[in-house]
Amino acid sequence: MVKPMTSRYTLTMVDKEGEAASTSLRGVTLTAGNIVAQIALMADLRAAIEDVSLLVTTKEAVVAVENGYSPSLPTDPFAQRGIKFLVRGADTLGNPQSFHISGANLALAGLMDGENVDLASTEGAALVSAIEAFWVSNAGNAVTVVEIVYLD
Repeated sequence: MVKPMTSRYTLTMVDKEGEAASTSLRGVTLTAGNIVAQIALMADLRAAIEDVSLLVTTKEAVVAVENGYSPSLPTDPFAQRGIKFLVRGADTLGNPQSFHISGANLALAGLMDGENVDLASTEGAALVSAIEAFWVSNAGNAVTVVEIVYLD
């Protein structure tokens, strides 16, 4: 079952010890017709929260569309979040980038080449293509996948 699409606003603040606390709220799905007004509402919300909090804002994040799902749990005994792929990349300036994909499916025929994903395999090439079409560094530069390795 797909839950209704929404947006999400997350405000992260730190205390005097540098420990982070986040507040996250759902809003209406952002569209071309409402994004300016919704961003203004988020700015008002941030200001109102800052007025009643002693913490300082370090980050805010806006997710335009957030979909929630209610799937059945996987039954494969290896469907564990600790079994993962580490995707390593570099942006156009050579800055290293990385993220994890949990629940690595090591049993896919032809996917693995030792401890690395074979980037030329059908699934490997499709994954690299999808990642590189979307992924940008914190500076906004395109990222190229360098390798995808298995972590346990």
